[in-house]
Amino acid sequence: MNKIILLIIFLAYESYGYGQLTSRQSRDTSWYVELKDSTVLYSKKLSVRYSLNEGEYLQLDYNKKIPMSEVARYRSRTGEYIRMKGPVETYRIEKGGPRLFVYSREFTYSDTSGFHKGSDLFIRKGLDGEMQELNYKSLKDAMADNAASMRQLEAYRSTWVVGCTAGVVGFLMTVIGGAQSLSKNSGKLNPTQPTLPGRPGQPIQPTRPGKSSVSPLIIAGPVIMVGAMITLFTAPGHVQKAINIYNQ
Repeated sequence: MNKIILLIIFLAYESYGYGQLTSRQSRDTSWYVELKDSTVLYSKKLSVRYSLNEGEYLQLDYNKKIPMSEVARYRSRTGEYIRMKGPVETYRIEKGGPRLFVYSREFTYSDTSGFHKGSDLFIRKGLDGEMQELNYKSLKDAMADNAASMRQLEAYRSTWVVGCTAGVVGFLMTVIGGAQSLSKNSGKLNPTQPTLPGRPGQPIQPTRPGKSSVSPLIIAGPVIMVGAMITLFTAPGHVQKAINIYNQ
């Protein structure tokens, strides 16, 4: 019954344009768009479209179109986004503050295998802060006033250094071990035939090649590299903890 009433309301307001997609409509969906004049529109369908004539716009229920130039913020099935002035205008909200916000930006690039999509991460301190690319320096500057967050950030850096160092050491050990094993086994694979003649009527026994040997480094190296990879995988967790602590 409630759905029938809501449908009647939608049809009654259809002739008034997209301005009627406001809080008076159904809020049984989390998809919405906030305009720069603070108007909030709700919609069961919200998608980003582009046309040569109209440019980029949001399409809502009943094919209502809202130019991106009028949008301040919106939420769709792919996430929640904000619009800001600059070369890059649309950012996806990854962490919504309240003190330190994390955003992502998608981009498209091409190489010999075709077109691909990538993403960059950005941070902003407070709602009025400057958008900065997420890296160790920007995080350190933003969270310098929180000792607990800084400890987690230092743990991230230490974990990253240890993991990278161990990975390089493991790789070098594997290469050296492989070279040693190859050098030791090359002579055994091609043994020198004996030069002493055998007794009359006694056949000369061929020399059997020795057993191949493997350097311990070729075993220890990959083990260390696997340990290094596991260590590196734990590093981003310290960044997540640092941001979560800062936002408490």
